[in-house]
Amino acid sequence: MGLRSAIKKPNTQHHLILSRKPCTRHVCLCDLPFFLDFPFGYTSKKVNWFEAAGVPVAAFDDAGRENPYPLFRVQAHDAGGTLLASVDAVAPISGEANCQGCHGAPVDGGNGAATKDLANVATTLDDPQLGDIPLEVSKEYAADINILRLHDQKHGTMLEGSTPVVCQSCHYTPALDLAHVGPRGPENDTSPGNPSNGRDQVINKSMSNVMHSHHATVKDLNGDLLFPSMPPPVDAAGNFRDPIAADDILQKTCYQCHPGRRTSCLRGAMSSGGMLCQDCHGDMANVGNDFSRNVSPANPGAFELASDFYTNPNTPRVPWANEPGCGSCHTGDAMDNMHGSAGTLGQPDDGIRLMQAWLKNDPKATPIVPSNKRFAEPVVAATGNPQLYRVSTGHKGVLCESCHGATHAIFPNANPNANDNVASMQLQGHAGVISECSTCHTGDLGITLDGPHGMHPVGSAGDKFADGGHEDIAEKNPDACRACHGQNGEGTVLSAMHTDRVLKCDEKTAFCPNGNSQLFPEGYQVTCTDCHDNEL
Repeated sequence: MGLRSAIKKPNTQHHLILSRKPCTRHVCLCDLPFFLDFPFGYTSKKVNWFEAAGVPVAAFDDAGRENPYPLFRVQAHDAGGTLLASVDAVAPISGEANCQGCHGAPVDGGNGAATKDLANVATTLDDPQLGDIPLEVSKEYAADINILRLHDQKHGTMLEGSTPVVCQSCHYTPALDLAHVGPRGPENDTSPGNPSNGRDQVINKSMSNVMHSHHATVKDLNGDLLFPSMPPPVDAAGNFRDPIAADDILQKTCYQCHPGRRTSCLRGAMSSGGMLCQDCHGDMANVGNDFSRNVSPANPGAFELASDFYTNPNTPRVPWANEPGCGSCHTGDAMDNMHGSAGTLGQPDDGIRLMQAWLKNDPKATPIVPSNKRFAEPVVAATGNPQLYRVSTGHKGVLCESCHGATHAIFPNANPNANDNVASMQLQGHAGVISECSTCHTGDLGITLDGPHGMHPVGSAGDKFADGGHEDIAEKNPDACRACHGQNGEGTVLSAMHTDRVLKCDEKTAFCPNGNSQLFPEGYQVTCTDCHDNEL
């Protein structure tokens, strides 16, 4: 098993930097191609993507303690070896991404749903390495054996005797298709340069389809759906769903298989804001209804691929390619957004952001693509489709992830001691999205709105702008201020402070009674009247 091979050389520290020899293996891509030979493909331009692939990572340290978020130190050196920059970043890896909740034997903590009809149920006692490795790894080993036995029992295969088994050899996934060639099988062995290499994916549904579509219909021992439905994040009256009940459903759905019960892979700003997996991706049936839905041994190669997934209700999704983006909920600014538009579920407290990335009653859970692109991913010119967040760039060609964090760990993590916050702390002195211009720039940047998303300079680089320099912009282009500070300068979630700051005031106000300076605490939504008369 993959984890077992990695665990033989575990991390030597816990929640600290990995003690490894520096890895100099790397690939640098100026432009990043993404499934170019397919209708939905494109090239993300000028990403300057550096990658060190194949570095082994384990979710446990030498003492067997679980750490799914180990830190890697990433350094840039010039040709002469001089250190130019350094940052410690999380490389997530979890031993919890498994199926033991249902496929584990009841004696190992399984619920019995997938083992009740199995003729011979494996347990941790069947693991030849039991006691030499963390117990959770042995539980996963036994559950994996049970999956192979169940597959053999149902489909007449002989997988248990063919280990190691990679499910994706028969069930295609773009996640492992590093060459971007699409599903392959013996049918392709006649094509020069595109051998199947043991794959048999042309006659089988994708990994995403068989996992999500099948399990969406599975019932438990009481005859109820094993994976219950998640209520929407907010109801028609503007009431938020019960977070405790929602977390219980999350544990019974996505986190049954994805790393969550202990790992909590959805752990960033979206999680802190009350959004869960289903709010972006839809339910299991939505996710499983993909481009391979009509493929079978009797109907080989019947993949449905098109470029109009976001506009055509009949075009199914391609997993890992057609995904919700930032713009699906962050549909614009205070002057122009989709909050309150038909079918949307808006955040009731701010009137700007959405809490569901797809429209109500959309059977496909198609991610929303907004007309206001201020916070949206770049558009692929050929199709008009948004790029994936993880390959997108924004301000001056910087990758979006460089300032905002990874897809499911958008800065900040609510746990102040989380490893996810280390990079931000090192780069700018506080957790959260990289908002300090001094992280990359030197000196004062003057009076400009040329920052990310049309922002003015922030922090020490924005002293001139904050100390009265913005007056001319407010007079000549007031809508530029209203976009974040509100239509009447009243302040919005977009004008919230990212950290505590002491700013000068122009005159005495209710917020600044001495007329000199005042502390603006983290989270405070800055208004015009905090420092002076309202010019908007």
